[in-house]
Amino acid sequence: MPDLLARYGMEPDPAGYERSPGNSFVHMVAELLQSLDRPLSTLDTVVLAYHLPDLKIAEAASGYVATVCPGEPDVFSVSEQGVGAPFTALHILDRLRAAGERRGAVLVLDQSTAHYHDPDTRERQIRDCAVLLRTGEAAGADSTVIGEVVQEPVDDPAEALLAEARRLPDCRIVVGARLAEYLTPGQLAAHGIVAGPDRHLCTSPWLALADVWAPDRTTIVADYDPHAALLFRVALHPADAA
Repeated sequence: MPDLLARYGMEPDPAGYERSPGNSFVHMVAELLQSLDRPLSTLDTVVLAYHLPDLKIAEAASGYVATVCPGEPDVFSVSEQGVGAPFTALHILDRLRAAGERRGAVLVLDQSTAHYHDPDTRERQIRDCAVLLRTGEAAGADSTVIGEVVQEPVDDPAEALLAEARRLPDCRIVVGARLAEYLTPGQLAAHGIVAGPDRHLCTSPWLALADVWAPDRTTIVADYDPHAALLFRVALHPADAA
C-alpha cells in the first residue's frame, strides 16, 4: 500500500487506520439490508455513492450487492464528488428510468477507514454509515419520483439555497451538514430547513430526510462541496403527486 500511495504523492497513515472501526462496504450493506422492515422488491439498477473508496477492495462490493438484491440488478459506483455523489447517482437513475429501467436504488456509504489521511473524514470524525434510497415507478406511498437534479457553482451557498427557499415556499428543505455550516440558526428556523447530522458526509442529508419524509409535498434535498464550490440539490416528489 505505501508504494501505491507514493505513486499519487500520498503518505500512509497507519495510526489513523488502526484507530478506525474498519467496516467495509459489504459489512455495512449487509447490516442495512438485514435491518429493513420488509424485503426489497426487484431492482434493475443499484448505484453505490461514496466519498472514500471501499476499505476491502477484494470483497467486490458491487458483486455482493448484485447477488443479494432481488432481480440481479446492474451495479456500479459514483465517487470523487464528495457529498455530491448521491445526487449524481439519483440523476443517473432518473435518466435510466426514462430509458425503461424504472426500478432503482442508491446505496449511500460513509466510511471512516482509509490507509491515508483524508481531512474530510479524519478531522470531522466521520462515522461509518449506510443509507438506502429507493426509487421506482409512481406507485406506493414509499416510492420517490425524482424531479430536477441540479449541480451548480456558487459563490455564496447560503444565499443560493435561501433564494430557492423563497422561490418554493411550500417545499420542505433538507440540507447536509456541510451546507448547514453556512446557514445561521435563524435562517434554518425562518425557512423550516432541516439540517442533517454532524459527523456524516454523503449520508448526512439523507439521514435527515428519513426522519422527516412524508408523502405530503415535494422535498428539496441539498448539500455543498466546498472543495469544488458546487451546490447540489434534487427535488423529490411523492409518487401519488408526480
